Amino acid sequence: MFTPNRICAAIVGLLLICPLTSTSHAVSVDNAVMEWNKIALDATVRAGQNPVPQVRSMTIVQVSVHDAVNAITGKHPTYLSQNPAPAGASADAAAIAAAHRALVTLFTNPVQVAIFDAARSYSLAARGLTEADPGIQVGDNAAAAILAARANDGASLAQFPYTAPGAGTPGVWVTSGPAALLPGWGRVTPWVLHSGAQFRPDGPPALDSGRWARDYNEVKELGSATSTTRTSTQTEIARFWLAPPSVIWNGVARRIIDARGLDASDTAHTLALMYLASADASIACWDAKYVFNFWRPQTAIRNGDLDGNDATVGDPGWAPLLFLPTPPHPEYLSGHSTNSSAMATMLAFLFGDNPGVTILATSPTNEGFLRQWTTFSEGVDEVIDARVYSGFHYRTSDEVGAKVGRQVARFVVNHALR
Repeated sequence: MFTPNRICAAIVGLLLICPLTSTSHAVSVDNAVMEWNKIALDATVRAGQNPVPQVRSMTIVQVSVHDAVNAITGKHPTYLSQNPAPAGASADAAAIAAAHRALVTLFTNPVQVAIFDAARSYSLAARGLTEADPGIQVGDNAAAAILAARANDGASLAQFPYTAPGAGTPGVWVTSGPAALLPGWGRVTPWVLHSGAQFRPDGPPALDSGRWARDYNEVKELGSATSTTRTSTQTEIARFWLAPPSVIWNGVARRIIDARGLDASDTAHTLALMYLASADASIACWDAKYVFNFWRPQTAIRNGDLDGNDATVGDPGWAPLLFLPTPPHPEYLSGHSTNSSAMATMLAFLFGDNPGVTILATSPTNEGFLRQWTTFSEGVDEVIDARVYSGFHYRTSDEVGAKVGRQVARFVVNHALR
């Protein structure tokens, strides 16, 4: 019979020898921030969070850890003001307690909580720390403050029934099956931006424009399930970028942090800034999505003869390469391009666009298909292409999304944790 102690022991064993997702990295007792970054990302994957809520959860954890660690080290300003740390407080203990407190609040499933509790016990013991360490209270307080600040941010109210005004007319988005995803996320309180509309772009191309015809015909050819011009490598790239931005760019950040040998304060600072940029980029992107309500390629191409543009020939049987179905939210802007750009741009601000080491990226949606870049911007260029190859987005939406991501990251790096 399984007792709570046996369950916890089994879970610790799993954490050590059996990675829970393909994005897992080896646990390191040298850097508690990295260890709990992995635990947090695994938790979001186990919970099946969509990419946008996943970013929010990771931001809450990483900012909590950042504030806990830096309340003790004083190396970087904190997001929220912190009380002076007591003498003898361990930054590792603070990081462990902060991440644990954030995670058990965000994910209340008993299996998840048991994993977090077991990991906390192991993580402390591996460093010769105990629950009596003064850093524990520092971490608990830091996480409690962040959780309280986000408790009424509007995320819990972002899902509701929604039909785009004018749905069914040319150019207006209609869902291809599932309910509209998070139509209220653009009104979630930003972490650093003044509002989700702060960097709202101009609208998508007019249906009678040459740019619209270019975008339409490119995705019609390259993004089709039956394309004869898309290469096998382009197909693999499309599959690679099916993974959420957090899963891909978190791994990229970890590899750069390892290569640079960052200490706990700088590690926490890097991860917090990257996720702050991504969280606010998500809000900015979803603001634009449900303001412009632009139709997806699947709808547009099947109704191409109705858009009033002689250069766009319809195909009633057209289907995208990745027929999953198409994500249930408006096309403009591309969420992946916006978020990936925000995360990559923040890493470039911190380490230079060319960080001096090969940038490696892996994806659980295309295991074994390793991506290597010299610069972070190469990764952004690739996701822009990937969303066309997949048949999900037009190039304009990807390019404008990447621009908005850059704008958000620049604002965050200039106004947060300074």
